[in-house]
Amino acid sequence: MKELREIAAALADGPTAGTAVLVTLVRVSGSAYSGPGARMLVLPDGSIAGTFGAGCFEQDLVGHAERVRASGAPTTVAYDLTVDDDKPWGLGMGCRGKLDLLLEPVRMGTVPEVLAFLVEAAKARKGAAIATVFRTGGDPAAALGSRLLRRADGVVGGDLGSGQLRTAAMEALKQALAKRRTTFLVHPAAHGDAELLVEYVPPPITLVAGGAGRDTAPLARLAAELGWDVHILGKDEMPAALDARTAAVVMSHNLQRDTALLAALLPSPCRYVAVLGSHGRTQEILAELARRNQAPTPRQLARMYAPAGLDVGAETPGEVALAIVAEIQAVFTGRRGGSLRKRKGPIHDRP
Repeated sequence: MKELREIAAALADGPTAGTAVLVTLVRVSGSAYSGPGARMLVLPDGSIAGTFGAGCFEQDLVGHAERVRASGAPTTVAYDLTVDDDKPWGLGMGCRGKLDLLLEPVRMGTVPEVLAFLVEAAKARKGAAIATVFRTGGDPAAALGSRLLRRADGVVGGDLGSGQLRTAAMEALKQALAKRRTTFLVHPAAHGDAELLVEYVPPPITLVAGGAGRDTAPLARLAAELGWDVHILGKDEMPAALDARTAAVVMSHNLQRDTALLAALLPSPCRYVAVLGSHGRTQEILAELARRNQAPTPRQLARMYAPAGLDVGAETPGEVALAIVAEIQAVFTGRRGGSLRKRKGPIHDRP
């Protein structure tokens, strides 16, 4: 979401003259730094907003963007990093992947519907799904770059038109939202198959910090760098508007305040509730909740992480913040947070 916001801001706040090129990674085979749905923007002066995390072929894309800007028409570009050893992007990257990218001209001073739709979905705290045509198959209803958009609350947008392809795409969007997973749709067309990336985009994580001490600032900075929404509770403020994409950290260093915060957070929909401090201090808080007849259920305790953070030997406020942010990331992605060298299978989950 951070990259999407940066791209939208670059288009809206930059010079109104000229044409930028929006680049979307629509398919990945093998290993790559980014997955389907990653985006970057090539501005009229050749500078870049957003990233795919691989500078070599990003620079090569600037040349492709010039041709798209000149033609005024979208196109696709393919990179085969498994065989392009004589190209700059084939040297030293070692990705061994194949990538398909969609390039679309965008007038400066405007924000494309797909970006505006995703930004609004994030503000509304709703998941969104986007079906993007990257291979037409000769279907007149499947123009390259046409899209169908759907939010989890039923709001629909896009320009995919009507007919069987739209019907199939709408069903694919519903499934993506239900399963919270990015997939592909292959639909029979006049001269082969139309192919669509069906991308699921969750709302950003919201970090609620119950405390405003010296250790809160590095936690807030790291979370903001990841594109999370950050809310630091005031001295007597209680958490509100919590949802399943919320991570909360109890860290006021005041036992009475921390007890009140934990009592409010554990029954909430928060996916992650953590308490800063030792095991003994947390047990003292839980004992106090039991005396108040507010003892958490086993299900609530399963969402509580205390002491907060991964075991990385953290001592300083910055190190503790790193441990907590890493644990939150692992929880929301369904990972255990161990060393990647112990992971069997691919590093990334790809559709």
